[in-house]
Amino acid sequence: LLQTLAEGFCSYAFSFVEEVDPQRASRLYLRGRDYALRALERDPLAPKLPGLNLDLLNLELLRFGKDDLPGLFWSAQCWGGWLTLNLHNPEAFADISKVEALMSKALELDESFYHAGPHLFLGTFYGSRSRLLGGDPEKARRHFERNLELTENRFLLTHFLYAKTYAVQNQDRELFDRLIDTVFETPSSVFPQQRLANEVAKLKAENLAGMVDELF
Repeated sequence: LLQTLAEGFCSYAFSFVEEVDPQRASRLYLRGRDYALRALERDPLAPKLPGLNLDLLNLELLRFGKDDLPGLFWSAQCWGGWLTLNLHNPEAFADISKVEALMSKALELDESFYHAGPHLFLGTFYGSRSRLLGGDPEKARRHFERNLELTENRFLLTHFLYAKTYAVQNQDRELFDRLIDTVFETPSSVFPQQRLANEVAKLKAENLAGMVDELF
């Protein structure tokens, strides 16, 4: 139940809220993160993960296994959504490495989880910021391409986020156009289980395409 709540808050904030009300989306992301963390912190004597420094967090992550994968993934996914909207906040800046550690552990446990979600997250994570803020274009590209491979190019949010982050950050207009065109030209039904997500990708891609002259 906790993981379902985390997924719901995170997905709703990303799909329908963050572009129109970032403050509300931030609150939703944190609620989702906290639900996911509660699933991980089932031992009342275990330390609370957000309060640990990076070295202690990495030690704590050693005890987690595959049963903990959903909690790890959704806590990082929601926390990362909050970070993206709050990079002006010193607290958020300090949390970047912690979020990276959580999702890297999820990737280690199962790279294919939730439509290769760890790869999509890390592609966005490394592709959306400058090197000064932890960005890494080559890592971003590898994660996006691996996600596309594992999802057989059917999960259109990958194309959208690849364009929005990596292509814009690296000023690759040709790649941007190709990715956005793929979103527009691919029917949402290509991935029946994620038809709604593909429709969301199309709406977001349309908005992004309308900003192209500001982005390049």
